[in-house]
Amino acid sequence: MSKEHIHKFKRYRYKNGTSVYFCTNNCHFKIEVAVSLGKECLCNICGEPFVMNEYTIKLAKPHCSNCGKIKVKNPDGTATFQSKSRIGIIAKELAAKPVESLRDRLSQVVTMERDEDL
Repeated sequence: MSKEHIHKFKRYRYKNGTSVYFCTNNCHFKIEVAVSLGKECLCNICGEPFVMNEYTIKLAKPHCSNCGKIKVKNPDGTATFQSKSRIGIIAKELAAKPVESLRDRLSQVVTMERDEDL
C-alpha cells in the first residue's frame, strides 16, 4: 500500500489539444488542467504546498505566489525578469539605508526625469 503524498504537477499537452497535469513524485496520478483548480500541490520552485488558482493552472510547472519572477524596469528603459526573492533582498537593503540617502536618490531621479523632458 502506497503512502499518501501531496502531488507535484507538471503539464503535458497531447496532440489533440487536451492538457493534463501529472505527478512528478514517482506516482501515476493525472488530472485535467481545468479540474486542478483548487487542488493542493507542491511548488516546483520551493517545494512548499499551495492551492492551485486561476494563474497557476496556466503554468507548465506550477509554483506558489511567493516564488517566480516579476517584470522590473531597468534604469536604461529595458525590462528584465527578477525573482521575487531577489527583489525582497533589494528592498531590505534599501530599507536599511538612512533616509538622507533615499532623499538624495529621489532628487536624482526627479532631476533625471526633468532632463529627459527637455
